[in-house]
Amino acid sequence: MSHSQQMVEALEKQELNEAEEQFQKALLEDDQAELLDLGQYLESIGFYPQAREVYEQIAETYPEVYLSLATILAEDGQTDQAFAYLEEIGPESNWYVASLLVKADLYQLEGLADVAREKLVEAASLSDDPIIQLGLAEIDLELEHYQEAIQEYAQLDNREILEATGISTYQRIGFAYANLGKFEAAVPFLEKALEIEFDDQIAYELATLLSDQEEYQKALIYFKQIDTLSPDFEGYEYGYALALQAENDREKALEIAKQGIGKNPFDAQLKLLASQLSYELHQPDQAETYLLEAKEVAEDVEEIALRLTTLYLEQERFDEVLDWQHEEVETVVTRWNIARALVALEKTDEAVSAYQELYEDLKDNPEFLEAYVYLLREAGDLVRAREVANQYLAIVPDDVQMQSIYDGL
Repeated sequence: MSHSQQMVEALEKQELNEAEEQFQKALLEDDQAELLDLGQYLESIGFYPQAREVYEQIAETYPEVYLSLATILAEDGQTDQAFAYLEEIGPESNWYVASLLVKADLYQLEGLADVAREKLVEAASLSDDPIIQLGLAEIDLELEHYQEAIQEYAQLDNREILEATGISTYQRIGFAYANLGKFEAAVPFLEKALEIEFDDQIAYELATLLSDQEEYQKALIYFKQIDTLSPDFEGYEYGYALALQAENDREKALEIAKQGIGKNPFDAQLKLLASQLSYELHQPDQAETYLLEAKEVAEDVEEIALRLTTLYLEQERFDEVLDWQHEEVETVVTRWNIARALVALEKTDEAVSAYQELYEDLKDNPEFLEAYVYLLREAGDLVRAREVANQYLAIVPDDVQMQSIYDGL
């Protein structure tokens, strides 16, 4: 029995000292074919330093081990040395194409996708291996060269690639078409992909794409598939609830939104949607609750501020609207809501100041101008009131009541 075989037996028995002793003897006494088998075994079980030592000893005889050496060193962060090993395999070698593929992988890991593509193009010119063609298509997709990627995927047999790699070329083509804005072309490819094998990610892409095209009934078919077959798929509930809302099935939409919140209580977007649905279903208390919960987890509270202040205004909860005075809100309508609350609470001076700050943004809004006229008249600023009334009448010239007010100022 060779020392290589004895080392393997010792490793299987977890006799590490014996394994190390046999390893050193193998390096000195075993022939190179046995060492090749040993190196491949050591690499397969993660004994990379030992595998590297074996490979370096037999590389001149078996140049293909430079591929493994490059991979091992790249995993260890020694990229320059990895490339140096790959350069040992010249164009005349039977392993040259394989070396180009490893180089492409390494360049991609280094963030040099364009250089990686060059290596794949060269490899594709030397071999008709469909996996190389797939690699080229994948990198073109990553580089957003969508038209090129479509052409490359189209040359591949979808079933063959799916069995070998788990990648659906139909899905990739559909994705590429969608990114080109060719949504009608994308849909049939995604549908073909699902017909062959259900995949929750493809179903989600298809449902989202159909929703974006306002084909909500079709979208709901795929959202329901995900909900039934892959209920743990992350984040589908938001799109599902939106499609249901668009089809006026608000109760079901709210149910789905609540389902999503149960999985991810930190999803502010979903809580905003649940609030909107609650409001549409005439459940203002629940709508408020979801808004307050969203406020606790949202990075941006502008939308929440707008909705809460609007809700409070409707309920004449003016003091709670004014609580937002202390927040740095930028949305014009939210700031107008605060100004309206100041008017309602008869804080006239503050209200005039707030309306004046809003004037530039809302000077073309007749509702704003009308309210501003009444406020200015209440504050006793008749000159300014007449100016604003004149602006209002330029937009709404047939308002008899405002014309009467203007004439009386």
